[in-house]
Amino acid sequence: MHYFRTITAVVLVVTCMLFSTSGWAQDEEQQLPEELVFRAAEPSPIANFVVQLFTEAYGKLGINLRFEDMPRNRSLTEANKGRIAGEMGRVERLHDEYTNLVRVDFPLFDSEVVMVADRRECGLCGFSTIESFAYIGGTQSVEEVLEEGAIDMPRIKAVNFTQLELLYTNDRVDAILVNDFEAEQLQAVDEYTIFVPYKRNTGYHFLHRKYAFLVPKLETILTDMLSSGRVLEIINENSAHIRTTLGFENPPNFGSIRLSAGLWPEYTNADGSGAYWDVMGRIFAPVATDIDLHANTFSRAYRGLDDNRFDALVGALGQQTPDNTIVSRNHIDFDSPLYLFAASEQDIQAVQAGTMQRPICHVAGYEYEQLLSADLTYYSADSHLDCFAMLDMGRVGAVVSYPENVPDWTNSPYTMIKLRDALPIHVAFQKTPHGYRLRDWFDIKFREMVETGIIKDIYTDEMIQRAYLHLSFARSANTTIPAGIRGTAW
Repeated sequence: MHYFRTITAVVLVVTCMLFSTSGWAQDEEQQLPEELVFRAAEPSPIANFVVQLFTEAYGKLGINLRFEDMPRNRSLTEANKGRIAGEMGRVERLHDEYTNLVRVDFPLFDSEVVMVADRRECGLCGFSTIESFAYIGGTQSVEEVLEEGAIDMPRIKAVNFTQLELLYTNDRVDAILVNDFEAEQLQAVDEYTIFVPYKRNTGYHFLHRKYAFLVPKLETILTDMLSSGRVLEIINENSAHIRTTLGFENPPNFGSIRLSAGLWPEYTNADGSGAYWDVMGRIFAPVATDIDLHANTFSRAYRGLDDNRFDALVGALGQQTPDNTIVSRNHIDFDSPLYLFAASEQDIQAVQAGTMQRPICHVAGYEYEQLLSADLTYYSADSHLDCFAMLDMGRVGAVVSYPENVPDWTNSPYTMIKLRDALPIHVAFQKTPHGYRLRDWFDIKFREMVETGIIKDIYTDEMIQRAYLHLSFARSANTTIPAGIRGTAW
């Protein structure tokens, strides 16, 4: 069972559930309704899980459910007035404001409010480095973040998820705030998209007070479904996996940490010096018994992470990491534009047309096939210099590499063409509970280093500009951190 599936939160919390409906009229002899009406949720794995769960739970009481389209703001008013039956998945304290609603004390899912933005526009991003944002009106979890952080800046309230995404993709706003399970449904997500977590919430079901007599019945049914394994089955059927940070009430103790990286002069030197190694040491040395650094060829560093021999790979591209890993939400740098090098213009044209018979050489661990024709063959080498040596000997037709890797031994210049722009560089961690904790601690502390300016003691001005990190602390003095969010918000 995946550590971060929704069922984790359910199992942990349901064992200590308390039920109290004092003050609500309860009539055990009251006739059960034949049908209940709720707002139709925008489809997502979590929303689909909740709908199926309650369709089955209410079905055991002989109650059918009907879902109607309406804005989230309106549904809150309609539910509080009893014109619809209630709300399916809302924040825990919803009934403090909407006093006619009764909470069903069964935790459904954990989620985080996240800011979605383009890291090229705002660096590590946050309210201090954007000018405007949008969110779906009536999303209580988002509105709590704005209220707690006293956020006073231009914003647009979208009616639904579709409108929210259009506002973002059409550049009407710099960022959007949304629950993480909804952010996963965004189409406009690429390597430059950053997800900044702000606050963790647990979703609950609420009913209007006139249906309060159904609450204990539902809690019994849901608990039985949990015990029988049916809740987990529904979660799996809907792929309702959610990954959240548990936060850090106290500094952790990670024990021994093994870090790997490709050998990059000035960044990850073999002797343990270099800017990236310095960053990792400052972040993890205070919370580790020791840190073991390994700089090697990138292919060996990549395989070491894939084989679980290292806790993290420093210097990974987000879309080119092993399947059993996760990457930091914060980038540590940007690489250079990537080029295709060949001996002649004719060879470049043959590669672009997919007719080159000789293989295309690249460094093992990087996957460049999506940038070129599917009809080509590839050869994975241990180093860029190996690729260029084979290109000079005519053993390969072209090389995928960076301009700074071109050897100085060649007497004639190569023909070259750009394949893509620079991409953000991350730290990749194991996709395990330990890996998620390491990732979350890294993201928290690296952001602190940037916003406080400590990063300027490690990175050159050129590196800071290249990575857009200057944007992250340009107005950090005005940054307001929402109260009580510890370790899950910046």
